[in-house]
Order: sequence, then structure tokens, then C-alpha cells
Amino acid sequence: MKSRRLAILELARNDEVLSRLIADSNHQLIYAMAERGSGVEPSVDVGNVKPVQLAEVLRSMGIGKLYEYQYRAYLEITGGRNVIITSGTGTGKTEAFIVPILARALGGRREVVVYPTKALARDQESRFRALAEPLGLRVATYDADTPPEVRRGVYGGDYALVLTNPDMLNTALVHVPAFRRFMSTVDYAVIDEVHVYNGVLGSHLHYLIRRIRRLNPGVRFAAASATIGNPAQYFEGLTESPVVHIDGIRGVRGELIHIMLRPIKRGKLQEVVNLVKLCVELNKKCLVFADSHWMVEVVKRMVNSAGVGDKVAVHRAGLRPDERRRVEDMFKRGELRVVLATPTLELGVDIGDADFAVLATNPPSFIKYLQRAGRVGRRGQRAYVVQVLGDDPMSTYYASHPEEFYNRSPEPMFMEPNNDEIATRHLLAMIKESAVRLSELDEYLRYLVGKLSNEGLVSVRGDRVFLTENGLRAINSFNVIRGNGDVVLIRRRGGGVVGYRELPMAIRELHPGAIYMHGGSTYRVLELDLQRRRAIVTPEDSSDLVTKALYNSNPTVVNVIAESRYRGIPIRYAVLDIEEEVYGYVVKRMSGNETLGEYRLSEPIRYRFRTKGIVLNMPPVQFSA
Repeated sequence: MKSRRLAILELARNDEVLSRLIADSNHQLIYAMAERGSGVEPSVDVGNVKPVQLAEVLRSMGIGKLYEYQYRAYLEITGGRNVIITSGTGTGKTEAFIVPILARALGGRREVVVYPTKALARDQESRFRALAEPLGLRVATYDADTPPEVRRGVYGGDYALVLTNPDMLNTALVHVPAFRRFMSTVDYAVIDEVHVYNGVLGSHLHYLIRRIRRLNPGVRFAAASATIGNPAQYFEGLTESPVVHIDGIRGVRGELIHIMLRPIKRGKLQEVVNLVKLCVELNKKCLVFADSHWMVEVVKRMVNSAGVGDKVAVHRAGLRPDERRRVEDMFKRGELRVVLATPTLELGVDIGDADFAVLATNPPSFIKYLQRAGRVGRRGQRAYVVQVLGDDPMSTYYASHPEEFYNRSPEPMFMEPNNDEIATRHLLAMIKESAVRLSELDEYLRYLVGKLSNEGLVSVRGDRVFLTENGLRAINSFNVIRGNGDVVLIRRRGGGVVGYRELPMAIRELHPGAIYMHGGSTYRVLELDLQRRRAIVTPEDSSDLVTKALYNSNPTVVNVIAESRYRGIPIRYAVLDIEEEVYGYVVKRMSGNETLGEYRLSEPIRYRFRTKGIVLNMPPVQFSA
């Protein structure tokens, strides 16, 4: 403990940020560690890149040399192999795949790059254009907002590079024959930020890749990612093909100071507010990350009360795209000093340089910690990442063992191909996209065909599988692969759209009487119409009031998938029906957590959805006589 304290004091010499944090007796500065830049410099002359005109364009943009790992990626991709590239945030992963796919596109090929979100694909378009257009190659973004004339150009092969997202890829494969024809000609499909596709999203991506390969057996795949625990194994599972792993570098920043704080005389949110005020005072550009909409909105209201709200904005899902873009642009221009964000800003959307990251919640994985930390210090300046601990058991543990927090390795990624719900949707999509024969399917998919046949969604004639009318109706509703796609649109009374909120959270936040927080503004909810998926709100100045829903979650086991025991406790992995019921709410004063009233709704609001989960049957407690 003493040596840890001495290390902190040593770091704090001539550092105003650390000195101020040490001097504040309202928190305990548990840990501080300096991560120095890798020192790795680009060493491979771009003259090694072919054709010559591509090397000339790179030089004209100030890229005279490539990192060694970028050149290895160039060799493997131009050689036609399936590749996964892992390297630290801000170390040139994008260039590692842009350069070789441009080289291939100059040979008349068509390439697709898949980003996790529409916003990220749009954000990257200018980066691609800057390299592609001087070579006479055209770039298009293909999403729900793409104009008809650009879509026709994509289908006709007018664009060498097409940027898209998984939801659009899925929808267009199902519903647009011309897009299927285009995908049958694609040379490489590149999946950027592949670390996002863990668990359920990974299962969806696995089947999207299968569907693409059915249309285009010769397509190759490449991926880029921040560091993950099992890159080659994971990507081989996704693509069902051998892959080459290109291992990059951790970082090229000047210096990154990792700090761990535990509030002792104020609450965690007030600690975050104080860090925001410090950044504004020291003219540091800061990103605050939290894992809930509620937390970033409450912090925004608190910084408004603290007098620095004009320098701070919220960035989260549920805001309109134009609102998020405005926040990004204002932060880039320096008009905002602080952005309060949910994981929407973990990915590579260009927000310019940042000096400071405050993590208001413990990231759910070390990969996510590295991703958030990688958003700061990109100009090579000294930057800071502050992990604020709470009073939860995990925070208590890391307060005593901070080295264990920072010495972790990136976690391995997982996905489950044999997920009936996901596989069924994609199997129906496959059948619509091109003729399916039982003989081409593996044992698991043949089993699903049998289930679908019993449910009247497909019919089997000899070796061929066909959709029934019910099957067509089912596949026509398969438009999104993340979340459940079920959202409530939020509208002002007599006015326009405020934003949206995904179910089931919507019934907890948008019940009648609720105070809804949106980008720092507050609204009173007048009506929630679940049948029409619409909430009506009106602006209201409720700067010190919050509402909390009173609700029950009632799970019902539909089907047990697997059973086991752990230390004598029965455990089941099962399909569950969850019924969420909101029956009332409480009104609280935000500043003191004082409850001002409890109210019952005239009718409970119920929403039912199906998922999978772990069911624990705790043994009954037996009291002695």
C-alpha cells in the first residue's frame, strides 16, 4: 500500500490533474499507473504497395510508411486469404484493410465493409473517399437513408466500395433480389469492430456470413478488432474457414494515466460531476462513459445545476440521429468540453481528440475498458482514464486489489450457432434468398427444418425446402438483428418526434406520469399506447425531480434446453417468457433522494417477450425445531 502511494506521488509531480485529485479529501485515490506509448514507428516504405498509383495516393496523403503489421495485412489480403487484424485503438487498423482492398478493387473487383452501426459507416465514408476517389474508385454507403439513385448504382456495380451495417445487410439480402445479385459478385466482405459481435450478435453474424457464402462461394472475409482473447479461433468459428491472424500494436499514444478513485464523502454521481467540473476548469476535453441512459441523463441535470451544463451534452441511443451528430460535431469543434455517453461512443466514430475519460460504471469486460480508454490521447498528449468505483461488491473487491483490475487479459469471444431462435430466422431467410436443399444442410439445420415444417412455416418436397405463406409472413418481419426491434416512438403533444426507446425499458420510463429525460431536457409523459408503439410527452421543468417505476418481472419457463447442478443447486438453461408489469411509480427529489409520493396507474402496463436465461432453483431453507 505504501509503495502504491509513493508511485502515485511520483506520477503527480508537475501534473496538475493528479495533484488536484490527490488534494481532494472527498475521495480516495486508490491507484495511478502510467502506460507509455509503444514506441513502434512505421517502417515499411509504401513503395512496396502495388499498383504504383495506390502508393502515390498514400504518399500524397502523408502516408510514406506503413507499420509492419499493416504491410503483413496488405500481403495476406492481396493474397486472397481470410484475415483477422487485431491492434490497439488508434493504431491504424482501418488503413490495414483499406490499402489491400483498394489494391484489389483496382483490379475491377467489388468490396463491402460492414460496420456495427449506420452512424459509424456514415462517419467512415469520407475516409474511404479520400483514398478511393483519386484512384477513380467510387464509394457508397448503403443503408436505410441511401437515395434510390445510389441504390441502383450499388446494384449495378457502379461502386467499388460499399459501406453498410448488419441490419441493412440482413434486410436487403431478404427483400432485394438486386442486392443479392450484387453480393454474389463481391470479392471481400470486411467486418470492422468485430469485437462488438459477442454472444447473440456473434450468432447473427455467423449466419449472415453463411447466407453471403451461399450466394457467393468464392467470397473472402476480413475483420478488424481491438484486442480480444481468441481472435483466430473466434473468426474461424464465425466464417467456418481457416484464417490468418495479424497481431498489431497496443498503442502509439504519448502517455496514458490510468486512475482508480473511490468516493468516500460524496456519492458516485457527485464524484463524476466533480470530475466533469475539473475537466471544464482545466480546459480538458472529456468523455464520460456509463452503461445506462438514466445515469448519463441524471449526471447532465446535475452538471446543469453545478453551472457548467452549457459545456456538457448527452450522447446515447434513443436520441435522434441529428441530435447525436450535432453533439459529435460540437465536441470536435471544441464548443463542448464534455460528452456524457453510453456505449454509443465506444466505437470509432470520429469525435476528434479527447484528453480525459471518466468511467462512471465498471465496464462489463476488460475489452470494453480498453476500448473506452483508447478514445483518449490520440494526438500523443498525456491523457487520463479515471475509473470511479461504487459501493457494489465488485468495486469493493477492486478497491483492495486494483492491480487485478488492470492486469487482466482481454476476454475470449463466444457465439452459439445452435441458437434455435436466431438460426430459425436465418434459415427462413436462406430459403427465401435462394433454393435450399436438405442435402446441403448440416444436422442441426435439418432438425430446424423439421420443426418449421411442423409449425407450418416450410414445406419439404423431396430434397427441396420451400416457404409457406406463413413462413413468408414470418420472414417479412425479420428486419433487425440487434435487440428485439420493438421500439416506442416518443412524440411531443401536437408536435414532432423527440426520440425513441426500446421495449421493455420503455414501459418503465414512459408510463403515464413519468418524468422522461432526453438529452438534458425533461418531459412529462401524458400517454403510452403500446398497441401503436407511441408515447406522448410534454416539456416540463422538473430539474430536481425523478420518477422510478414500480414493476414486477414474471418469468415462465417455456422449454428447458439443458440442466445441471452446481454445488447441489439445480441449474436450468431455458427458453423463458418474461412478462413485465408496471403498476405505479414513485416521485423522488434528485438532490436528496427524498420520496415525495407514490402513485398507482389506473391500469397496469404489461409487455411480454421471449428470451433465454439461467433458472436457479434454490433449495428450501429448513429451520431446526
